[in-house]
Amino acid sequence: MAGERILIADDMQDVLDLCTRILSREGYEVAGVRNGREAISLAERQPFDLFLTDLMMPGIKGVDTAQAVRRILPNCVIIVMTGFGTMDTAIEALRLGFSEFVVKPFKPDELRLAVNRALEKDRLRRENERLRALVPLFELSKTMMATVQEDELAVQVLQTACDELGVAHGVLMLKATDRPGLSVKTISCTDGGDLPEPIAKPLIDITEKLIGRREQVVFDPMASEPDGIAQLMQRLGSERIIFNPLLAMDTPIGGLLLCSSSEGTVFTRSDRELLSVLCGQAAVALQNAHLFQQIQHAYEELRTLDHMKSEFINIAAHELRTPLAILMGHAELLVGDVEDTGTKERLQIIVRNAVRLRGLIDALLDMRHLQRGEAMLQVEAFDVRDLIEDALQDFVPTARSKALDISVVVPPDLSAIENDREKTLCALTNLVDNAIRFTPREGKIGIDVVANRGEIEVSVWDTGVGIAEEEFERIFQPFYQIEESLTREHEGLGMGLTIAKGMIERCGGQIWVESTLRKGSRFTFTIPTSTSLGGFPHPAQRTLDDLQ
Repeated sequence: MAGERILIADDMQDVLDLCTRILSREGYEVAGVRNGREAISLAERQPFDLFLTDLMMPGIKGVDTAQAVRRILPNCVIIVMTGFGTMDTAIEALRLGFSEFVVKPFKPDELRLAVNRALEKDRLRRENERLRALVPLFELSKTMMATVQEDELAVQVLQTACDELGVAHGVLMLKATDRPGLSVKTISCTDGGDLPEPIAKPLIDITEKLIGRREQVVFDPMASEPDGIAQLMQRLGSERIIFNPLLAMDTPIGGLLLCSSSEGTVFTRSDRELLSVLCGQAAVALQNAHLFQQIQHAYEELRTLDHMKSEFINIAAHELRTPLAILMGHAELLVGDVEDTGTKERLQIIVRNAVRLRGLIDALLDMRHLQRGEAMLQVEAFDVRDLIEDALQDFVPTARSKALDISVVVPPDLSAIENDREKTLCALTNLVDNAIRFTPREGKIGIDVVANRGEIEVSVWDTGVGIAEEEFERIFQPFYQIEESLTREHEGLGMGLTIAKGMIERCGGQIWVESTLRKGSRFTFTIPTSTSLGGFPHPAQRTLDDLQ
């Protein structure tokens, strides 16, 4: 393949020129030097993919030069040229880790073949390393997906990094959420202990500087930046240190630092690639774990607040019931005692609003019971006609004041049903209240009952303002009202339909709505029934006057 950078070292200018021409024609970028010292100096300044050197050179020998270049460029492929082509030479070249050797004199095709073969073997080696690296990354990914504890995940990430790169010490640091700077989340050492403070403090200081680079950095004993890295390496007994930032959504959240204490150990290209991918996955997983813990904490607080709210509603509702009952009782007695028309009307206003307040308290308690699962089913036999009369009774004055026409249609042969009467009554009352509030003067309201196999279907319809189709689902949500809260014309807390839905579902039924804007709405619910108690014949239809 063309494009690789090749460094050639040979003390014979003719050979050097020949090799340069052959490889340049193949598309390689070629640089040539006359001795080992120049080769080492150039390798320190520029990266190369392959080093081609003569074994016998004045000064530094070819083998020593190749080993020095490899220490500088760990991933550089080495090919040696020699005029002493023996089996011992081949074995020694392989023992030292050189990819190929070329015997002088050689033909151009022989040199091209050796270079191409060496680079191809290196590409295959690196590809194999990448594939092997996918296994621990895959296993770590599964762990990351299953782990939501930040500290546990940090330990797993650090342990995987240490194992895969073969290092003794590793430190993972994350930005603290409760204060500025970094917090050392976990430290893995061969002896299982923590780093002492004289090392941990400068380590955090250096890591804070490295995070700002947003790139992977490798330091060896000759490193001079950032300030203090050489001294830190000496204290850790490390030959090399590799640092990789942890970036989540391109935002630095910490860093991972690995220390190699084995003499001669280097971090290869595949090591660096593995660490880069590992840190990319770890950063996202750690950030998600941190966010999950925040959400969990917020949920716990919300649950506590919700419990406090429920307890407040329960206590307040019960405390209000007693004075409200006394108020309503005396007001109703006064209505019957006084004869002055003006005073009687004022007392009736008091009674009417006291009844409304009682309804609000009942709604709050019903909502609380539904949310806490305390709405236990109490099955009894009851007549649907009587149920409808009870539901309408409290709304007669309001309906008359708005001149509403109310009709009730029930099959004359409908038998009593067995279900929870109070919950069904609560649902029906809320639907009737909703219909009356949203129907203008001189409008119409109706309750229709149909008996189906194993259930009854009850519909409450009106000729009111209607509901847009996109609101059908949301109107059953707690406290949701179609109108803006500050400008709405109709009273209410927005709990009636929520309570009706909860009660019907608790009775084993379903509820839904059909509506057209400015034409009216029809709320329908079904509940299971039993007809074992016989029928209660009633007229097919009764009006508001029949309820007096």
